[in-house]
Amino acid sequence: MADLATAFRNRLIADSAVAAVSTRIYWGVVPQNAALPYVRLHIISDPRPEHLKGYQGSRRTRIQASCFASSFGAAKQLGTKIVKALDAPWSATGGRVGRVKCEGPREGQGTDTPNGFIHHQIVEAMMEHTFQD
Repeated sequence: MADLATAFRNRLIADSAVAAVSTRIYWGVVPQNAALPYVRLHIISDPRPEHLKGYQGSRRTRIQASCFASSFGAAKQLGTKIVKALDAPWSATGGRVGRVKCEGPREGQGTDTPNGFIHHQIVEAMMEHTFQD
């Protein structure tokens, strides 16, 4: 049974436009010296709506996809590709994702490194889903 985190990453990997970075889509911690471009994913919020009989079957989760690249244009383009990859509802083992509302890409704080400046763009995806833990 898949969880939302696995289904979300798999959705991005399956998209042909995002496939160029598919081996570099990470949850949380990015390996040191990871090659650019890459995407770092975080769950920003995951409220659990309730009613009198307990938790509801569906909930709304917010996931942040941070896109890092060697140029502003490449980071922004990767963010735009992620928005397009999430455009339609999808199902995976263990649940279903309904409508996804994305915000961004918007500029994040870049980082100056010994190998040059790393540009950062952020996409936030809010989605209704039925995945359980």
